[in-house]
Amino acid sequence: MVSLLQIRDLIALYGQADLDLLSQRLHAPKSLIQAMLDKLVAMNKIEKVDITACLTGTSCKGCPESSNCSHPLYKIKSPPLCE
Repeated sequence: MVSLLQIRDLIALYGQADLDLLSQRLHAPKSLIQAMLDKLVAMNKIEKVDITACLTGTSCKGCPESSNCSHPLYKIKSPPLCE
């Protein structure tokens, strides 16, 4: 059985991860992983990555994945900075 902690740890290990990677690495159905990702987002443990600030910097124009970039990536939510 996959736990929320395993998903969070894998995202931390990779820096950011998508549903396909997590499902493959944890040998779990995508529907289960998606439900757990939604729970972690609701708990403010992870966040969806803004795909407009993708790997290429400011746009997806030069990205080889630009035609298939509809899947969200997730990363560990950064704690607020102390003022």
